[in-house]
This record gives sequence, C-alpha cells and structure tokens, in this order.
Amino acid sequence: MGYYRKIFIANRGEIACRAIRPARELGIPVVVGYSDCDALSLHVKLADEAVHLGPSPASMSYLDIDVVLRAAKDSGCDAIFPGYGFLAENPDFADAVEREGLVFIGPSSRVMRILGDKIAARKALAASGVPVTPAIEDVEDADQVIKFGDRVGWPLLVKASAGGGGKGMQKLASPYEVEEGLAAARSVAEKAFGKGTVFVEKFIEGGRHIEFQFLADRYGNVIHLGERECSIQRRHQKLVEEAPSSLLTPEVRAKMGAVVVKAMKDIGYETAGTLEFLVDKNGKFYALEVNTRIQVEHTVTEMITGFDIIRKMYKIAAGERLSLRQQDVLLRGHAIQCRINAEDPKNGFAPSFGRITFLRQISGPFIRTESGIYQGWEVPSFYDSLLAKICSVGKDRGTAIQRMRRALGEYEIWGVRTTIPLLRRIMDQADFLTGKIHTGFIDENIAALTEYEEVEEEIYKAARFVAEVSGLGRNVHSG
Repeated sequence: MGYYRKIFIANRGEIACRAIRPARELGIPVVVGYSDCDALSLHVKLADEAVHLGPSPASMSYLDIDVVLRAAKDSGCDAIFPGYGFLAENPDFADAVEREGLVFIGPSSRVMRILGDKIAARKALAASGVPVTPAIEDVEDADQVIKFGDRVGWPLLVKASAGGGGKGMQKLASPYEVEEGLAAARSVAEKAFGKGTVFVEKFIEGGRHIEFQFLADRYGNVIHLGERECSIQRRHQKLVEEAPSSLLTPEVRAKMGAVVVKAMKDIGYETAGTLEFLVDKNGKFYALEVNTRIQVEHTVTEMITGFDIIRKMYKIAAGERLSLRQQDVLLRGHAIQCRINAEDPKNGFAPSFGRITFLRQISGPFIRTESGIYQGWEVPSFYDSLLAKICSVGKDRGTAIQRMRRALGEYEIWGVRTTIPLLRRIMDQADFLTGKIHTGFIDENIAALTEYEEVEEEIYKAARFVAEVSGLGRNVHSG
C-alpha cells in the first residue's frame, strides 16, 4: 500500500534522523525544517528536502505552528511526524494539521488534551482502574497542603499540571517549605507552559520509575510492548534506561500491562504512547503520566522486541490495522540505553555548547547508536542538550552492561563537555550492577559518580585546531 506522498518531520537532531530511516525504508520521501543554526545539521543532510523555518530560537521556528504548516504544505507533504518535544504534544498543533487536510502521526487532539493535563489524566486513568498516588488536585492554599502532608506523610511533591521534563516540580520535605515551594512551582510552570496550575501528591521515597510502551490503532486494538526501567535520572530527567526492568516478575508485568491496555482502550488512544508508573518499596505501582508521543528511550524496547515503533506509527496513522496480538510480543534479552548530553556533570549538569572538534563513533555487534551529530558540527545553545543515544543488548542484564561499558569506552566527543564520563562511572557502580536503583540514585551518589578527570590528549587538541581553522561541516543541502 502507498502510505504518504511525503512526510514532514517537524523536529531536529537525533529524533529527526531516526524518523527519516523507516520512512525511507517504506519508500516515502522526507522533508525536514531547519532554523538558522541548524542549516548544517545532520537531519538536513539526510532528508530528501530541507525547508528553512526561521531564526534559531525555537519560538520563531520549530514552535511556530503557522511556519511549520506552511513549510509542510508548500513542500507537498500530506503527513507530519512531530517526534518528541517542540509541538509533539500540542493539541492545537494536531488540530491545525487536521484542518489543513494533513495526517498528524500521533494521537488525536482530544486525547492529547485529556492526557496532556496531569490532573485530567489522573482522573481519566483512575476512572479506568489505574492506581494513582494520593494527591490534592485542586490546590487552594498552603494550609490545605500542610494538612494533606500531615495526613499522608511527608515529603510531598508539587507538579505542574501541564508540560513535562520535570519542569515545575518541587519536593516539599516539611510544612516549612510549602509556601515557598508552591510559589516556585507555579512560577516555573507559568513561564514554561503558560499555565501556572499545580497539584500536590505524596512523594514516593526510593521509588522505581517504570513505564510501559503501547501501540493502539483506530479500531480499538491495543497491545503493550513490555516495560522500561527509567530510574537513573538527574533533575527528574532520564539518563539511563533499560528493558525489561529487573524489578518486575512475569506476573507483575502481565498485571501492569493489562491495566495499561484497558486504560488506553477506555480513553480511545491511537498510535504509540507510554504510561509511566512509580513503583514503591512494597511493590505497589502508581500512574505518573501518559506520554502522547514517541519517547527518547523507545529504542531499548525495539531492541528486545524486534519491532520498529516509528514505522508502526506511520502505518497506523495511514489507517492500517494493528496486526500484532499480545501473544506476538516476546521480550528477548536485555537492552540498556545511555543518553549522551552536552552537559557538564561536574558543574551541576550545566549545558555545554560549541564545536565538536573530534568525534569517534562506536561500532561493533549488539550496539546501536542514534545520533544527530558529526565532527565539526556546532552544538547550538537554543535547544535540548541531547546529542546521541547508545544502546546495548545482550542475553541478560550483565551482558548488556558489559557491552555498554565497551561502547562508552570507545565513544569520544571533544569540544564540548558531555555525560559520557558520568555514564562510565554508573556502569561500574556496585548498586547499579546489582539492580539496587531508584529515582534518587544519582543524587545519592553524585560525589562518587563525578570523581573523574577529563584529559584532552594531544591528538584531540590537534583535531580541535584542524576543525577550527578548516570550518569542518560545511554542507550544501537541498531546500
């Protein structure tokens, strides 16, 4: 079947590069947009066509709905894939795409509006029988929160009702932090999402962050593809992900998976998505949120199931029925993903920008790399710090860790600070090796994890000099 004339990838970086590949395998031409600072980016090089969107700030390019739609229509595209971030979970964008007669490769705007607001999502999930944390969904004042904390126990967690990425979260350890914590969370939420509404929930100490990937079509068919462990985080943002989780037994996996499938059927979900849970020390699980998009860590699920999730999203959005049944989903082996971010872990994970003066990518069996970078490319200051993802797979968790160690040892990026040295330390940390992990793992071990020295060898200094004087990365792209 012919799926689309052309697909417009409304994104950049590694996810844009990732989305191009299954489209090309399906014989679908791909168009991408780019901002001023992305003119020489890898996704521009890989696409069939590239369209200039505007200045470097995302608000004037990747986040401008009118600009993105015009670029897609003018280039003859009949479908748009949003990836993650930017406009991916914006229901107004989904509505606009459909009004223009284009296919939005994602869930409906109706579903986005329900699940994009954490308060509305909690209510919808609870109505479907999904456990949720004790919470105040309509926060009135500090006294109300203090009474709630005294009743359910401290600490508490303040969350923005809109958005994601950990923005707007504030941990409240005692009643004395409530007033200031509420004000800070509301301020961040207003600035980040244009909506200062927050809610307060019981903070699950020592919890494990476990999420289930699912696929759904417009005909009511829903399956899950197993779970991912995402407990290794900094500032509520993931760094290391695994599939499957070492915590879940087959029985618990089946129970949680059934909950996910029922909820998505009840909500009327279509395409790929993820239901995130927090599992406490007693094995009780509580829903956190639903991600109405492809996630950064979908790759580890693909490596243990053999399914190309984005390829399936393309087909589902074109009206194809989901042919897989739950019994067709077999989890084989263990996969680990490490995120390579342009950040300095020794300096509070501060962003790091500049030219990549030397790059040694990894290769070899049982390793997968998703990247949007190349030697000579300038890491811009305008966007998310994610540069690349490394995935390893093995017959068991120990083998996957060994292979990840090898991959991280080979991977070299110079010119910017990255999380690679920190990730190498994590792979050697005793509690990580035994699976004794939780969402506070990095905070508890940050001193030991940042005990490393970055020595720039002479070869890399030479590479830096050559890159700077030659202006590596010049490119002529189609537009």
